Amino acid sequence: MQQHKREEDRRDTSCLICRLIQGELPMYLVCEDPSFVVMLDIHPVNPGHLLVAPKMHVDSFYDVEDALYIPMMLLVKRMSRAIKAVFAPLQVVMATSGVGNRHVHVHVMPVYGLYDVVPKEVIERQEAYTPPNEELVKVAREFAAYLTAQGS
Repeated sequence: MQQHKREEDRRDTSCLICRLIQGELPMYLVCEDPSFVVMLDIHPVNPGHLLVAPKMHVDSFYDVEDALYIPMMLLVKRMSRAIKAVFAPLQVVMATSGVGNRHVHVHVMPVYGLYDVVPKEVIERQEAYTPPNEELVKVAREFAAYLTAQGS
């Protein structure tokens, strides 16, 4: 049976978030615990835009074990409440990431309007196109078949 690696061994030295956590790059730390860091995003949607990241390097959300995922999402919820209290936005939204930087993290953002997170052009394009009923039925069936096969 393979032993669990130490947390330090599960960091990626080429990963921006791992380098921030290791102190190799400056970050604006909001809080941390043994498993997670919360920092300000240096390219915020609005002031108060936070990143919640596990200290352990994990490439994708589908690879996050439940034992890590649950406390991470509870921390996201806690940070959402802090943003609401400090900035009083219209809403606090979250987005997961990992495309540009392959280290799981959650953006927790105060928003004041519809176009803060999604550009107006994208929303207008979405509103202008509704897939045909047959396409929606087909996609829903594909998901249902997959979930049934997985026993979910």
